[in-house]
Amino acid sequence: MQSIIEAGRTISYVETLNPSKADKLHLSIKGSDKRLFMREFEKKVRFAIAKLGLKRVKIAFDTTEDLTWTEDNFNLRHSAYEKHLPSWQYLNVSIVEPYFIPLMSVPYTMFDNLDNLVINLLNYIKTLRIIVDLVLFDRGFYHAHLIDYLNGIKRGYSFPYLILVPENKKVKEYIKQTNSFNFFHHEFKYSKEKTNWKPSTTIIVRRIDEKTCWCYATNQKPSLLLVREYSKRWNIETGFRIHDEARIKSKSKNSLIRFFYHLLGMLLIILWRLQNKIEHYVFKRYLKFVEYQFYSKEVKELLAPP
Repeated sequence: MQSIIEAGRTISYVETLNPSKADKLHLSIKGSDKRLFMREFEKKVRFAIAKLGLKRVKIAFDTTEDLTWTEDNFNLRHSAYEKHLPSWQYLNVSIVEPYFIPLMSVPYTMFDNLDNLVINLLNYIKTLRIIVDLVLFDRGFYHAHLIDYLNGIKRGYSFPYLILVPENKKVKEYIKQTNSFNFFHHEFKYSKEKTNWKPSTTIIVRRIDEKTCWCYATNQKPSLLLVREYSKRWNIETGFRIHDEARIKSKSKNSLIRFFYHLLGMLLIILWRLQNKIEHYVFKRYLKFVEYQFYSKEVKELLAPP
């Protein structure tokens, strides 16, 4: 554990810091499975929600990636930022208000359907003891199937959502009709399981100036106050930057090993939030504190101040 935490704190490789034990660790990880890691992570999430007293929250979905020079395979996707490079990608759902708390991450491969992954995570969120006031998404999640699920007409319950909308042909028509603030009823069409569906949403258009407009899809009452809530989504980006400060690198091409280290980095953020209820640490200093807990008694005595 000391080597793993040190690898995270220094953004290094476990194989470099402790090569004699890294092989045994990776062999053990390969003998496990993704669902076990997710179940254990879920236990820590439920514990943290109770200890932190979280009740009403806003959550956000986003993808994060870890670039790799591994040969392309079905576990990888092309990077959104470095088009020529493949990357390990994960779909993450996190609390973004009152503060960033990761709730779960799942691998996102080239064969995965993003809408189905989000729906599975929403079903998981429904089991947690929190009340979700708003679910925030960026443009990449503006899909008819997902919006249909969020509206929840067939289920009898919905998720309150706010999605940034790309400027397609229809949205551009709405923009032309807006001077400052306006909203429009918008209907989709999509087919699934040989059936045609026609979900609807409300498109909010907020004009900033002659060249800049922000457009959102929602099932909530349109207002400027609701639009301002979208800025909370950026807390998940801040959370990913915190996660990058504890990124445990690996030379392994095994997807399970990479997922294990990704989840462990998210777990360290949860533990950091719990520690700050007792004593405040900046994240990097907290990693040093945790690393110190795993030193031998002799080393602790050597490092202790006189």
